[in-house]
Amino acid sequence: MLSGEPDLSLVAACSSGQQTLEAVRAHRPDVLVLDLHMPGLDGLAVLKALHQQGIPPRTVVLTAEIDDDQTLEVVRLGAGGIVLKEMAAHFLIDCIRKVHAGERWVERQAMGRALDTLLRREAGLGELRHVLTAREVDIVRMIALGLRNVEIARRLSVSEGTVKSHLHHVYEKLGVDGRMGLLLLAQQKGLK
Repeated sequence: MLSGEPDLSLVAACSSGQQTLEAVRAHRPDVLVLDLHMPGLDGLAVLKALHQQGIPPRTVVLTAEIDDDQTLEVVRLGAGGIVLKEMAAHFLIDCIRKVHAGERWVERQAMGRALDTLLRREAGLGELRHVLTAREVDIVRMIALGLRNVEIARRLSVSEGTVKSHLHHVYEKLGVDGRMGLLLLAQQKGLK
């Protein structure tokens, strides 16, 4: 597909995340076209590693599917473009050129859904902040991530008993009957 484009050249083709990291280090491409779903390190792990190593090239994410949180993470990690594999090939070519020029190109449907999720999450957090203390909101977010009390206690440098006490107050303030009710509420507020 790229061979017919006089201004584009392929410097490496990789089938795993580890190969991708090695190829980026060796070739320093102007634009990296990265699949999110690769064996070993997935595309997000590759982006994180390149970001941490301080060598992230301009990146276009090419994927069959992407959820809202992945879209937000990809953009946060500096990817300049997101293209769905179902789209026509010329969209990928256009995206590569735009990202190379320093522009952003993100598939509108994926970005629209991600922004809706982000706005719903922020609105949900805003509602909780009116009822709960900052520490209680932190605990609710960690519960939504699936962390257990002992893990929350470790992250917050408090005892497990303190976490349980905070949770008891959260349950009372929000009128839920325990952890499952809190998880359902967190999901409704877009926190999960």
